[in-house]
Amino acid sequence: MPGLAGIKIGHYRLREQLGRGGMSEIYLADDVRIEREVAVKIVSSRHTDYIERFQREADTITTLHHPHILPALDYGEYENWHYLVMPYIAHGTLREQLVHGPLTLEDAGDLLEQIASALNYAHEQGIIHRDIKPSNILMRDDHYAYLADFGLAKSLDGGSTVTQMGLLLGTPEYMAPELAKGPATTGSDLYALGILLYQMVTGQLPFSGETPIACYLKQLQDFPTPPSQINHAVPPAIERVILRDLDKTPQRRYQTANELAQAYMTALTIPYQVEKEEVLQSYNTVSMDVAGLSAHEKHVSIQGERLVLRSNPLDIPAKIPSQRSTHASQAAPVVTPRAAAGVHLQIQTPARRRRVRYRRRNRVLISMMVVLIMLLLVIVAVLILTVLAKG
Repeated sequence: MPGLAGIKIGHYRLREQLGRGGMSEIYLADDVRIEREVAVKIVSSRHTDYIERFQREADTITTLHHPHILPALDYGEYENWHYLVMPYIAHGTLREQLVHGPLTLEDAGDLLEQIASALNYAHEQGIIHRDIKPSNILMRDDHYAYLADFGLAKSLDGGSTVTQMGLLLGTPEYMAPELAKGPATTGSDLYALGILLYQMVTGQLPFSGETPIACYLKQLQDFPTPPSQINHAVPPAIERVILRDLDKTPQRRYQTANELAQAYMTALTIPYQVEKEEVLQSYNTVSMDVAGLSAHEKHVSIQGERLVLRSNPLDIPAKIPSQRSTHASQAAPVVTPRAAAGVHLQIQTPARRRRVRYRRRNRVLISMMVVLIMLLLVIVAVLILTVLAKG
């Protein structure tokens, strides 16, 4: 789609390209009918394999009405192009803000509440986003966020043809471990939201790698560095909330986006009310067969920042052995994306259970004691005045 700037599609005059991703391009445009700036996402009709996903994105956005979900203003076809019109958000994305470092804990909480509310609403409508990341969070200003880009969204009823084709889609830095052996769920969205929260308070990603596969292998086998080791301003209660949402087991995470946001705000404002729980779970030894990974590298492709695998990178057994590793002192094997065929990888992860104990300050008890002392003082003062009056 070269040289689209300056042309007119319907009543939208394209001014300049804002960005591109995959098979689509996004342009700043003028709606000449009502004289306002808009963003127009365009896909050429030649990309037939992408048109279905583009149409699904348009259909999804038009059904979602939430103050923190970027709305669709128009959708249609014009000659050789399909286009989707959205409000133009001039303030950029959350990704651009995080380039300058972590947010304050309060600002991170404000944005988390907004994004979680939007994601929770989408889940209630039966929609899984599947691509939660900072570049898909548009900022109206420094404190107001929109959840955008539902291009990979799928219905909870499993009707997505992408899933049926056996593709593993997403951005590896934000992909949940269970996606290697099953379809996307609300739990995988919550894991991505936990990665986003980790990034907001630390300014860093918990997992990264030289290649998409290397990064995703870390999602499967590594444990994130505690946020407080990166940003010393992160208190234990908030750290516990973040690490729980990054648990490898979906059932141990928060079960809704609103639950995660509420737990974070509770940890931020009244941390003594957060119940004690294990921060670091024991991880059993997991055997993973990566035979033939090198032979299947030809099926790996990268679309923008998204990892697309024609088959699952690892075949994780349905049941994880309960036997704990007795070799805690041995380093875990390092696996490269070009692992030789026939290699049987045994990943050893920490098996010790660690408890982080926090002092709980009972402010209610202290307040009651202060009130009782004041009452006693009042009683003593009344008695003294009574004695003096009689005298």
